[in-house]
This record gives sequence, structure tokens and C-alpha cells, in this order.
Amino acid sequence: MLIFGTSAFALAAAPRVSDGDRLDRSMVSLWRVLATVVLVTSPLRLLSVAAGMADSTFREVIPVMPQIMRETYAGRVWTWRLAVALLLALVAWIPASGKFAAALMFVISAALLAFQSATSHAVDRGAFAITIHFMHQAAAGMWIGALVCLLIGATYGHAGAEWLRSATSRISRIAGWSVAALVVTGLIRAWEALGLRLDLLVNSIYGRTLLWKVGTAATVILIGGYNRYRLVGAVNELSARAALIRNVAVECALLVAVLAWSVVLANTPPPH
Repeated sequence: MLIFGTSAFALAAAPRVSDGDRLDRSMVSLWRVLATVVLVTSPLRLLSVAAGMADSTFREVIPVMPQIMRETYAGRVWTWRLAVALLLALVAWIPASGKFAAALMFVISAALLAFQSATSHAVDRGAFAITIHFMHQAAAGMWIGALVCLLIGATYGHAGAEWLRSATSRISRIAGWSVAALVVTGLIRAWEALGLRLDLLVNSIYGRTLLWKVGTAATVILIGGYNRYRLVGAVNELSARAALIRNVAVECALLVAVLAWSVVLANTPPPH
């Protein structure tokens, strides 16, 4: 998700900076680390899914993994998902120019998000639910990816005040559209999981986790609004610039918490 969002911003929305090579190198380093993490954790995630399907331990499920990969829908999708994860890691380490590298990472990470959606809880509710899940993940990736790019540009990229002002303006638009998409797709997903039983928001583990996720995301929105309307206009001042960078770092940390809540939700059966 983070690779998808950062590569999309680097490809289509990032302002150019005088020392563009430094920023490009920082992004490529991030993509390499993230792609390696995805490659290492994907087989472990597959084992976890297979163990859940077989109601057994990791050690017990390993001998039947070939059968699961051949004969189940999840196994066949995971075969492609592992292949795309390997491709993502290989491409991340291939030397390439900034825009070309961003385009490759964007396309491959989008495919990985699609396969991830096809192996989520949404698969039980059909193609529409899978599409909504993908759109939700993509919007979240665009939001956090844009913020991470701003943080990298302002710190490792040594971007100036003009770049910060331009980038923040673009990120505000990206965040606005991303939040709108997240609200719409989130409401659809919540309705599919909870129906009209609003009491399940407090009387189920799924509902309480969803409330924590929404509350954390709302905090990020409030900080982003403060940045946009109070700090961006004064970014030429060192104190305002330092506060902006600090707040963006807090936003990124909170969005990581949002992703963590999302992982918990993905592994929590809906009550409805």
C-alpha cells in the first residue's frame, strides 16, 4: 500500500526539486526496503492463511501446502500474489530513472493490492465487494504515500520552502479526494459487515476496532487541516517549517496506526 501511494505521488504529483537526484534516491531506497519486507512476510502470511483454512498449526500445514495451492481459490490467487511480490522486489533493485522506476513500482504494487483484495474477507461477497476493498486500500495508500513523500522531501531531500508550499497544496487535494473515497468505501464495507445494527459498533470486537480506526483517521484529518490553514502560509519561517515537518511526521505515525487497525479488522470475522 505504501509503495503504491509513494510511487503514485512521485510519478504524477511531486513538484520538482533542484536536487532531484537526492529525492529520487531516497524514494528508491524506501521502495527497496518495503519490497523486501513484502517478499519476506508474504510466505508467512500465506502459511497463516493456510493454517486457518486447515485449522492446524504452521508445522502441520506445510506438508499440504502444494495441495492447498493447487486445489483452492485462495491458493491459486496466492500463487499469483507471491509471484507479483517477487517481481516487485526484483524491480525495486533494478537501477532505473526516477519516473520510470516510479511507474514500474506503481503498476506492480497496484497488481499486488488487487490480489490482496481478492484474498480478503470481501471475496465472500463477490466482485463488487472486492472492488470496494481495492478502492479503499488504494485511497489509503494515496493518502499515506503523499504524506510520506512530503516528509522525505522535507528531510532527506532537503527541499526548500517553495517545494514544501507546492507539495502541501497538492497533498491537501490528494488527501481530500482520498478521504472522500475512504468515507464512501468505508461506509459500504461497514454496512456489509454490520448492516443496520449500530449497536454492533460497541457490542462486537469488529465494531470497536472500526471505531478506533475511524477515530485515529479523524485525528490525522484535523492535524492536516491545521497544517494546511495555519502553517503552509508561513512556511518561509523556520519555526513554521519545523512545526509542519513535525506534524507531518505525527500524521504518518498515526496513519501507520490506522493501517494496524486495518490489519486487525482484516483478521477479525465480521459479526453480521
